[in-house]
Amino acid sequence: MSMATLYVLYGSATGTAQDVAEQIGRMASARLVPTVISAMDDFAIETLPNLTHVVFVVATTGDGEAPENMTQSWKLLLRKSLGSDSLSNVHTAVFGLGDSSYAKYNAVARRLQARLVQLGASEIIDRGLGDDQHELGYHGALNPWLEKLWSKLLATFNHLPVNFVVDDSPKMIAPKYKVSITNVKSPPCPHTFYAPPKSVLPQLNGQLIMAKLVKNDRLTAEDWTQDVRHVQLEIPSIEYKPGDIALLYPENVDVDGINALLNRLNLDKKTMLVVDRVDGAAHDFPSPMTIEELVRKYLDIFGTPRRSFFERLSLFAIDEEEKEKLLELASPGGADLLSDYCTRERRTFVEVLCDFKSCHVPLEYLLEFIPRLQPRAYSIASSSQMQTKAIELTIGLVEYRTPYKRLKRGICSQYLTSLTHGAILPVWIKTGVFSPPPLDKDVILIGPGTGIAVMRALVYSRTQATGKTHLYVGCRHAAKDFLYKDEWKVLVANGTLSSLHTAFSRDQAWKMYVQGKLNETKQLVFQVLSSGGYCLVAGSAKRMPSDVYEAVRDIIADEGRVSLKDAEKFMKSLVRQKRYIVESWA
Repeated sequence: MSMATLYVLYGSATGTAQDVAEQIGRMASARLVPTVISAMDDFAIETLPNLTHVVFVVATTGDGEAPENMTQSWKLLLRKSLGSDSLSNVHTAVFGLGDSSYAKYNAVARRLQARLVQLGASEIIDRGLGDDQHELGYHGALNPWLEKLWSKLLATFNHLPVNFVVDDSPKMIAPKYKVSITNVKSPPCPHTFYAPPKSVLPQLNGQLIMAKLVKNDRLTAEDWTQDVRHVQLEIPSIEYKPGDIALLYPENVDVDGINALLNRLNLDKKTMLVVDRVDGAAHDFPSPMTIEELVRKYLDIFGTPRRSFFERLSLFAIDEEEKEKLLELASPGGADLLSDYCTRERRTFVEVLCDFKSCHVPLEYLLEFIPRLQPRAYSIASSSQMQTKAIELTIGLVEYRTPYKRLKRGICSQYLTSLTHGAILPVWIKTGVFSPPPLDKDVILIGPGTGIAVMRALVYSRTQATGKTHLYVGCRHAAKDFLYKDEWKVLVANGTLSSLHTAFSRDQAWKMYVQGKLNETKQLVFQVLSSGGYCLVAGSAKRMPSDVYEAVRDIIADEGRVSLKDAEKFMKSLVRQKRYIVESWA
């Protein structure tokens, strides 16, 4: 019996889900299974009831939100008009990508699986949940899940010829790109690299903003461990809302790393390239361009490779030892080695290519193997009521040591520190998860660390509010990383801020966090939320959102004299009414 087409649909924020989907596609090819791979929103989801076997690979972003490339299809799946037998002919399997240190671990995969079953789909195997906190990363759950998936599929369909041997070894495939050298300096062709996000502000009319850097000031003390910047960008006059998000496109500015890659590939940075898709599809990036522009602006050469990169790289290894090592890194059994060598150490594409010197990869393949350099998202920290011709951002620069004590710095962090006054940056502005509460309603704003950015925008948008504004700020030391402290004093003095509550976690013998300050002001919190007010939370997606949620829930129970169960029901009603909103990030 021949097997019907297997569909593998993914929802990916960083590309990991796409990578897993493509891995499933390669495994399917080795098992003679016809397969279609697609991002969920690029697929006609209304045809789902007509399919027989569908695998979903989905990531969870922020505070349990779906990635942007599956939001539309998810909305369609949630339609109330769909009956409980809508997917009765569909066999599905769901694998999620998440991080168990987040409050809403793998929430998207859990909701998707539950909804598919609710619509009548039957499960091929139980849902799998990848966890970045596992010692092997998401592979710790993926590898056994894939074994079960193929065991079930092949046992069910038994479509392989007698004595057929499954060959999962890497296969050379034709490149998607063709590259040629030119001496003609013609204008770049249209490209999709700076394509607008789906939730871009309508008033931009699809036009990328070329913003001018006018401020790039350090907010934290010079002797403090983290450098947090206040960045101001001059833009055309645009009305944006508190909660809106700026997307910045960084560049690779590590000159030593760039030169190491070009030397390794024996490429001259001034060489002008013409790039085309073999299938004639739209270009990912401008063409012509120099090799230096390619590796500086468009390829994520300092990103960390996934397992598929080592698999592909093995095809070009001349040295047998290197080939064997690459295949081990790419194999399910090599997950420990991959974690130690690459994932935990944040090894880059440049470093891997320099480590495996016998691999001579043609440039057209590297365009496919190395992902595009992605924009970085930052909550806007200003209000267009303050100024319509500028946006302000609060950006914590990333710098850390790996387990082997190698210094690593964030790509955008290096880029920002390299910029001089007047630099031009490509920027999009898109809508975020926050919407400003009505001005006649009381609000509680909780923004520890750089979560203060969106709260600052909200505070400045409420200068004419009749409702009260209560701000909770958290940091380590009042003298080191208390962001915008002078502004808060002014805003309290002029009445814009009704109250300011600060939690300096390391300024006393015990650790004080924002949830502790909430407990100190129980009556205030209860009064605001029980009388139609709002609570908005922003910051790190590790423990903070769940700790704050539990603190508010317990306050509702204590001050309202109700059971914890009833307090939880009240909290869920706040979330449904969008009166309790969280914006969080890694």
